[in-house]
Amino acid sequence: MEFSEVIEKHMVDNVFLVKGPRQPQKGTLVLVGHHMIFSSSAGNGGSTSDELWLLHRAVDRVLVEPISRDQNGAKIGGYLKLKCKNFMICMFEIANYEDCAAVGRSIETLSNLSGIEHDYPFYYRCPFNVLDDGWSAFDTEQDFARLVIRCPDRWRISAVNKGFSVCPSYPELVIVPKGIGDDFLKISASFRDGSRFPVLSYYHHETKSCIMRCGQPLVGPTGRRCREDFEILRCLLVNNKGYIVDTRSKQQAQNARNKGGGFEVNYVNWNYMNCPVPRVKDLHESLAKLVEICNENNVSADRWMSKLIGSGWLQGITDTITAAATVAQFIHCEGSKHSAEVPVVVHGGEGLDSTLLATSLAQLILDPDARTVRGFEALIEREWISAGHPFSLRCAHSAYATGGVTGPQEGPVFLCFLDCTWQIYQQYPCSFEFTEEFLIFLFEHAYASEFGSFLGNSEKEKRDNGVKKRTVSLWSYVNNPEVLRTYVNALYEPNESVLWPSVSPQSIVLWERLYFRWQRNWSEIDAANTTVMQWKVREKELQSKVALLRRQVQELSKDAHIQAQLQHLQIKS
Repeated sequence: MEFSEVIEKHMVDNVFLVKGPRQPQKGTLVLVGHHMIFSSSAGNGGSTSDELWLLHRAVDRVLVEPISRDQNGAKIGGYLKLKCKNFMICMFEIANYEDCAAVGRSIETLSNLSGIEHDYPFYYRCPFNVLDDGWSAFDTEQDFARLVIRCPDRWRISAVNKGFSVCPSYPELVIVPKGIGDDFLKISASFRDGSRFPVLSYYHHETKSCIMRCGQPLVGPTGRRCREDFEILRCLLVNNKGYIVDTRSKQQAQNARNKGGGFEVNYVNWNYMNCPVPRVKDLHESLAKLVEICNENNVSADRWMSKLIGSGWLQGITDTITAAATVAQFIHCEGSKHSAEVPVVVHGGEGLDSTLLATSLAQLILDPDARTVRGFEALIEREWISAGHPFSLRCAHSAYATGGVTGPQEGPVFLCFLDCTWQIYQQYPCSFEFTEEFLIFLFEHAYASEFGSFLGNSEKEKRDNGVKKRTVSLWSYVNNPEVLRTYVNALYEPNESVLWPSVSPQSIVLWERLYFRWQRNWSEIDAANTTVMQWKVREKELQSKVALLRRQVQELSKDAHIQAQLQHLQIKS
C-alpha cells in the first residue's frame, strides 16, 4: 500500500495552532506517510526544533468541527482536533472546511491501519550507533543460566514450543519443572486456556519458592480433569503446600466455568483463592472517565474528588497491587515460615493480562534487581513482551476512543502496570534506579513508537513479520549511555529488602505528572527536581572522594607503620 493513496491533502498553509504542546502560532500543516508535521511560520530557517512532529499512530481520535456557517448553512472554516493516546490534545484552525475535513479523514485512516507491517518502526532509520543490541540483551537462555547457578536441580529449559506449535502466545523456549516431560506439557496445554500450560515466571532464591503462570483450566460445567496437568503442579510441592491465585472474582470464575473455563478442583495440597484484578474492559472504561475529568475546568474540589472516585481507576490500581502483594507475601512470608518452597500458581482467564499484572508486580516487590533500569527492562521483556501480552490489540486505542470506535480487545493493561509501579515508586523513591520520566517514556512508546519492541501481540507475530531483523529494539536506545543517564534516579540507594506497598486510601494517589501532563506548567517543578538531583549527584561525588581519601590515608598509615618497624629493627641491630 502507498501512503500517498490515502492522504487526501498533503499540505495546508495558514493553519493556526490553537492548542497543543507549543504556544498558539500560525504555520503550515504537512502530512507524510507516518507523521503529521506542523511547521511554524516564525520557524528558524526551517529548523526541525521549531516543528511539531506527531506519529499518526499516536492519534487516538480525530474530530472535525466547522468554525461557523453562512446564511445558507454552508460550513466556513474548520477546527481539527487530534486527541492523542498519551492524553495530549492538539487543535488546529484551518480556513477552508473542506481542507480541514480532508486532513482529518487522512489522519483517521493512517492512525487506524490494520496490521503492523506498515508501522513506522519498519521505516525508521536508526541515527545512533547500537552499542547494546536490545533484541539479544534478554532471552530465556540467559534467564535459565542465572537460575541454574542458584537452583541447579529443579528446573529445565524446554523447546516444546519450537515453531510456536503448542502455544502461539508463548516464546519458543520456556522454563519448566525438571521432572516433567514435553509430552505432559503438550497435554496440559490442551487443558489450559490459550494452550498456556504452567511455566516458571520467577524463582525467589531467598525462600526457594517460585511463581508459575498459566491460563485457566478448561474444567467446564462437567468438571473435566487432566492428570498430566495435576502432575505438573504436584511436582512443584516440596512442603505439601502451595497456592493457586485466581485474578478473577469468585463470580467471574464460576461464570467462566459455565462457558467452558473454570478453576482447579480437587488439586490436593493446593489452596485456591481469588484476588480480583480489573478486567480489560473495566480498565478501559475507568481510564476514559479519569482522563475526561482531568480535562474538565472550573470543577469544585468536592465534585472533582467524587468523580475521581467514581471513575474506579484508583480502586483498580489498589486491587491490582493488593493481588500482587498477596502473591509476594506467599512467596516471601510463607516460604520463610515453612523453611521450604511454597509455590504459587497465578492465572485468570487466558493469562495475558491480569495474570501478568500480578506476576510482574510481585517480582517488583520481591526482587531488588527488578527495580534497577536494566532489571526493569528484563522484567518487561520477560513478563510482558515475551509472555504474549497483545500490545497491538490492547494499545490500538487509548482513553479518548470509546464506544463504537473501539473493540473488546482494547484496554490500558500495561498502563495499569506502570501506574502501579509508580505508586510503589512514590512510596519508596530511593529504592528505584529509574525515574518517573522513564515510566512515562515507556507508556508513550507502548502506544506509538519508532522502535519495534512493543510491535505485535506475541513473539510469533514478531517472527512472522521479521520485527527483530527489520526494526530497532527500544532497549538499544535506552541503554545508550547518553540516553540512560537521563533516566537514572540520583536518589537511588540499593535496597535489598522486600518493598511492601501500602494500599490505604491516603497512599494510593493520582499520578498527576502523567494525567495532568498537558494541562499544567511543570517548568518550576522540573527545575526544582533538577536542582535536587544535581546536588545529590554532587553529594555522591564528594562521598566517593572521601572514601578514596580514607583509603589513601589507611595505605599511608600502613606505610608509616612499616617504616617505623623497619627503623626499630635497624636500631636494635
